[in-house]
Amino acid sequence: MRIKIIATGSTKWEHFIRRWGISFLIGEDVLFDTFGDPGVFLHNLRKFNVNTARIKHIVLSHDDWDHIAGLWYLLDEHKDITVYICPSFKQEIKNRIASFGARVIEVERGTLIKDDIYSTGELCGESTGRKIYEQSVVIKAADGLAVICGCAHPGMVNIVRYVKEHFQADVHVLMGGFHLKDSTDEMNECVIQELQKSGIRRIAPMHCTGKRATEIVGRAFGQDFIKTREGDIIEL
Repeated sequence: MRIKIIATGSTKWEHFIRRWGISFLIGEDVLFDTFGDPGVFLHNLRKFNVNTARIKHIVLSHDDWDHIAGLWYLLDEHKDITVYICPSFKQEIKNRIASFGARVIEVERGTLIKDDIYSTGELCGESTGRKIYEQSVVIKAADGLAVICGCAHPGMVNIVRYVKEHFQADVHVLMGGFHLKDSTDEMNECVIQELQKSGIRRIAPMHCTGKRATEIVGRAFGQDFIKTREGDIIEL
C-alpha cells in the first residue's frame, strides 16, 4: 500500500496564513482529509500528478476547517464519491456534503472503506475546552496495522490502544497529526514511551504534532522516525 502526502501545514506562520492541515492519498482512490487551504490542496494534487477522477472515497477525520477546506472543489467536479464522516459532524456540513449529491456514510466502529482500509469510527477527544469527535484510518498491512491520524484529539495512546483491541492486531506504523504541540516535554515523553511499549516500529509525526514534540519523537525513535514532506510516499 502506498500513502502519498498531499499537503501538510505545521508551523505557526502556516497556521496564521491558514496553510494548515493535512491530506493523504491512500492507494489511488482513498483520500484522507482535504487540508485547510484549497488553493494549495488543488495545486499539490496537480503537482503530484494525482488523477482526481480515480478518487472514490474521501474520509474526513473531523469537521474543523483545516481538514475539510478542499472537499467542496472535489465534490463539485466529481459526483461518484463516498464521503465518510463522524456522526457528530455539524449538521450544516452534513447538509452541504449531501447537496453535491455525494454518498455520505456516518461511520461506526471499524467501518470498512475498501479492502484492508477501515475507519476507527468516532472517538471522542477534547481541545481548548470543547469535545471533538474524530476518526482515524486503519490499514491492514502484511506485518501489522498502520494508523493515520488527522489531529489525534482522542489521544495517541488511546487511539493505538483502541485499534489494537478492536482489530486484534499490533499497530506497527503511526503517522499524521499527533496534537502534541501544546503539551510539555514531560507529557510528550510519556506519550512516546507508551507508544514504544505498544509496539510502534515506524512513526511519522506531522501537522499539529509541533516542532518540539517532533524533535523528541525523532530522538526517541531514531532510524524508525520518518521525516516527511509534501509529495513523499510511504510504503507499507
